[in-house]
Parts: sequence; C-alpha cells; structure tokens
Amino acid sequence: MNKIKVLIVDDEVLIAEDLKDMLMSFGFKLISMAHDKNSAIELLKTTKVDIALLDIRMTKELDGLEIGEFINLNTKIPFIYITAHSDVAMIKEIIKTKPIGYITKPFKKSDLFATITLAVENMKEQHNQILKLKDGYETRLINFDDIIYVESEGNYLNIYCTNNKFVSRQSLDSILTDLNDTRFLKIHRSYIINLNKVTKFSKKELQINNTTLPISRNVIDEFESRINGFNVL
Repeated sequence: MNKIKVLIVDDEVLIAEDLKDMLMSFGFKLISMAHDKNSAIELLKTTKVDIALLDIRMTKELDGLEIGEFINLNTKIPFIYITAHSDVAMIKEIIKTKPIGYITKPFKKSDLFATITLAVENMKEQHNQILKLKDGYETRLINFDDIIYVESEGNYLNIYCTNNKFVSRQSLDSILTDLNDTRFLKIHRSYIINLNKVTKFSKKELQINNTTLPISRNVIDEFESRINGFNVL
C-alpha cells in the first residue's frame, strides 16, 4: 500500500481531508489532492497516479464523470467514484465510464476499505499480465490480451499483437514460461496461441485473424478441452 499513489478529487476540502486520513489509516502514504476538475487533470498529466477517487458533482454537475472520461482516454488508471446520488439515471452514467467501483456519501470507512482494496488487487492482477520484452537497453511491456500468437523462426520469435509485431531472441519454451497463463497454449513446435483469439478450428488446424496455423496431433485433445473454457468468436 505504501508505494501506491492515490489522487483524491473533491471540491469539499473537509471531505477530501477525511478521505486522506482514512486512506492513511489503511497504509497508503502517497496521497495527492485536487479540488476541481482542471487541477485534477493537470495532476494526472504531470504526476504518476495509480488510483483516483473522484467526486462526481463538483463545480459542475458531472465534473467527476468528465475526469473519468479523461482517465479512460489517457492514463487508463483505475478510479472510484464518490457520489451523494445513487439514482438509476446516475448509475447508468457512472457505468458508461467504467470505474472500478463507487461509494455513496456519507460513506463508511469499511466501504472505502473494501472498494479500494479490490482496486489494488485488480491492479496487481493486471500488472502480472504483462510480458516484459528486452529491446536493447529498454524493456517493452506487452499486455497479455494484446498477444494473438507467437511464431518461432530460427533463433528468433515473432510476437504478433493486436496492432504490432515484435521480435525477440529467445526460445518458444522460454516465452511460454513468461506467459504463465491458461489462455496461452503451445499448439505446435513453432507456435503458441492465445486461446481467446481463435475464431475457427478443426482437428488439424485453427484460424486466428484470418491466419491459419497447424495443430499437432498430440496437442489436439488438450486444445479442445481448454478451448471449451474460452469464448470462440
């Protein structure tokens, strides 16, 4: 908790301070505050933030929702709404911006603890679903969901992703160890696939994004068993 940076956005200073005290009692140490939409967006642009707590109604009625939309388009960090209103119309607006959760005023300390703890656990899970790929002196981070399939070509691997292709000098088995997730399966001596990306298959081959790949005979039973647990488009 003490390394996670939290941003509190609330135009009521006393409520913001109360939230800060509660978070500190949970073990959070790095807490920033903003009291209007413009200040919050400026902080999000210039400061690393891991989680944000956003009051929905501030100077303008939907300031918090607009900050949530900014986060979705730019920083993509998890955020939690704080609102005094929980009517059906408001909840529909809240859902559109995909927060990790929301709590209603007057909020209980236990509700805040449960909601932000879930957000932290979700962050950890997302962090563990990143492939770290060495690229010279830099490390490239690739989200597991973006990986479509991996192809072995000599001493190199071609990693086909949603919008890019990356090349890595390593073995297929070593990257399979890094992709320690049930969605990935080695279907052939030259291919690892993301089971979520399969669109069609037979006993001998499968199709991903209009690309046909072979399935080894000794893998077909495991493939069919595992594909049943995933959505085939």
